[in-house]
Order: sequence, then structure tokens, then C-alpha cells
Amino acid sequence: RLDEQVKIRGFRIELGEIESALLDHDAVREAAVIVREDQPGDQVRWMAEGTLEYLGRLDEQVKIRGFRIELGEIEAALLSHDGIRECAVIVREDAPGDARVVAYLVGDADAESLRAHLRTRLPEYMVPAAFVAVDALPLTPNGKLDRNLLPAPASTGLEREYVAPRTPTEQALAGIWGEILGVERVGAEDNFFDLGGHSLLATRVMARIRRDMRAELPLRVIFEATTLAAMATRVDEAVAAAATAPARPARSLGAMDRSAYRVRLSDSDKPG
Repeated sequence: RLDEQVKIRGFRIELGEIESALLDHDAVREAAVIVREDQPGDQVRWMAEGTLEYLGRLDEQVKIRGFRIELGEIEAALLSHDGIRECAVIVREDAPGDARVVAYLVGDADAESLRAHLRTRLPEYMVPAAFVAVDALPLTPNGKLDRNLLPAPASTGLEREYVAPRTPTEQALAGIWGEILGVERVGAEDNFFDLGGHSLLATRVMARIRRDMRAELPLRVIFEATTLAAMATRVDEAVAAAATAPARPARSLGAMDRSAYRVRLSDSDKPG
């Protein structure tokens, strides 16, 4: 055993020498040194009996609507907020095909400040679709997160105050958003992505705006004007610009067009 060697990152390591050094300490009666090949990002903790308990992946990845999302990275960003003491981020699919990221929080931060905080650290697609405040995170008897006891997102104290749509454009747009997002009530200050929107649904929204409201807008607008009120303003601007745009002049017949027209007339004059 004393001559057992391993090579880690280019260095030769004598396991027996490490054991001998440990045994030289008065408080150590037995020692065993082993090499573990845990994957980077594994989360473990030392147990009282000296063993390691595997808790899961720190860099757990999920894929939602084509985006790879690191749940651990979202949790780390949330914990960097002064108002959050504990958090857990999971993926829920309460309706078939509607997977979304949900954050459960122990603290006193409101959803609006959390979203603003996360958007300075994470891409838009990694910002949770819902935030749920809880008094404490539910745990199993083994001390692990009990996902089965986490409540489904609903109206929580974290959400901003509802502001009803104020203009005809906002009201029409709220109807489109509500139908496509499956949301019963859409407020003037609600954010498209906070309500569960994503790029595929954004395409459907823009198509409905083009069809129902006669407004031609590029897809990027919904990523720039993310609230209902901001989007309604862009729709009004597009409608006004279209109304004041000069009419296209009628296409005049060119020389070749007139020649072809005369040929067609001549052909039609021929007896059948």
C-alpha cells in the first residue's frame, strides 16, 4: 500500500505517504486515502461518520424551448440579491407542453426587483417565469428538497399590482396576449416574458397583431417593448406611420408592356 501511486493532473501522488502523514497526528487512529472520479459540478457533503453524501449536480442543466438552462446558475444569481435568504429553482410542467422555470424564495424581495436583478446577470431566457414566496423550503427526512411539496405558481405576494389596460390598443393587445399565453387577465404593465412568453409565442403574437390590428412590426419589437403598454405604443406608432405614408404610384406601362398589350389586342381581333 505504501508504494501505491496515482497520477492526477500530471502529478504523481503517493497515497501511502498521505496516510502516514495523517497517522502521525495524535488525534488520528486510522486513515485511508482514496481517489474518487466525481464529475465536476457534483454537490456532496461530509457526514458525521466520515462518508460523502451525493446531493446532486450544482450545474444541473435543463433544456426548454431549445435553450440550455443552468438551474444552479439561476439560484446563485438569486442568492446574490440582498433580500433572498434561500431559494430553489425547478422546472414545472403544470400543463402538458408548457414547461417553465419557477423560483421558490425565502426572503422579502419583490418579483419586480428580482427580475431586474437577474436581467443584469442572466440572459432573458434564464429569468424564471414565476416567483413563489414560501416561509421555508420543504425538505425530506434526509434533508433534501422535497419538490412534491412545492406549490404550483399562482397569484403571490411577489407580483406587481394589476393595472387594467387603458386604451383601445392596450385592450385589443391584452386579448391577443391572453389567448396565446393562456392567461386570464393581462395588465398594462405586465411583461410578455414574465407571463410565460417565449420566441415561438412571440411569433404568433406578431402574426395576430399584423392580422387583427393591421400593424406591420418586426419580431424584435416584442423583445424591446416587453410590457403591454410599451407594445401598444409601438403598435399605435406603426398604424399611424402606415396611415400617413404616401400611396404607392400606379405602375405605368413600359415600352415592352405596351408592345405586348398591342400584340394581345391584335390576337384577340383575329377571327376564331
